[in-house]
Amino acid sequence: MKALELPFLRRVQNSRRVLIAGMGGGFDVFCGLPLYFALRAEGKQVFLANYSFTSLAVFPPKPLAPAIVEVTPDDSVYPGDYFPEYWLSRWLATQGEPSTVYALRKVGVQPLKTAYEALVQHLKVDTVILVDGGTDSLMRGDEVDLGTPHEDAASLVAVNEVAGPQKLLACLGFGVDRFHGVCHAHYLEATADLARHGAYLGAFSLTPDMPPVQKYKDACEAVFEMMPRYTSIVNSSIVGAIDGHYGNHHATSRTHGSELWLNPLMGLYWTYDLPAVAARLQYYRPMLDTITLTDVGLVIERHRESVPIRPRVDIPV
Repeated sequence: MKALELPFLRRVQNSRRVLIAGMGGGFDVFCGLPLYFALRAEGKQVFLANYSFTSLAVFPPKPLAPAIVEVTPDDSVYPGDYFPEYWLSRWLATQGEPSTVYALRKVGVQPLKTAYEALVQHLKVDTVILVDGGTDSLMRGDEVDLGTPHEDAASLVAVNEVAGPQKLLACLGFGVDRFHGVCHAHYLEATADLARHGAYLGAFSLTPDMPPVQKYKDACEAVFEMMPRYTSIVNSSIVGAIDGHYGNHHATSRTHGSELWLNPLMGLYWTYDLPAVAARLQYYRPMLDTITLTDVGLVIERHRESVPIRPRVDIPV
């Protein structure tokens, strides 16, 4: 039914070379894997990057850009057990997939923008899709809780400042940010605001029978096995929700002692025009001058001290 095709799918239809980047650190790049495999199946060139939580100090800066580390399966030096990009790279190699994952250092907007500019030029991409594991990337700055905004905001501003490619945002995991205090009524309000401005590009479900989803689940399970102490709470919750688990279901011991709410909405991609999302960020302008993640934190802190904070709202359903 072509007439019901989502705007997001129309936007990527003519793309030939796509960069999918996890924007919030940790395992966010895994939330882009269903898109990665679906676009690869359509014959597009697709590349993976991730704002990394790993300490990348042991890797010397490469000519591509100081904030970029090209992670490959044959890297003989890696910083400790926590390195999702490395283990994903190794798993991709076993699947016959291109295995380079570009890890982005924990930096502020200026060096991160330089890194994305270098990637766009080096890979000749025409579309960048930032992927958020969760939904806190839509918090504009005055909500009761912003979740974990530092990396999301730095990625959002940096990519928005890069000239050239089409820029999109996809969120996967509605409800997981409850763990970090996010008010999901504020997320839905943000989505409604973006819809009024033509920037909400639709939502679509991931179901267990989809081959790209099966590969996503395989990747998660394999890497969780390689990093048993660091199983991703976000991705294990999303996989559980896709498989039909509901409510206080725990797929990892890391969540024991907390109350979860797995639900079918966790398995939806919510998609947006990235520049429109960036335009809502109330502290966008001071973010442009940030060099380090500490700078980003100070910008957010100062902004929160200067604006009225909106109270938590329950979803009336």
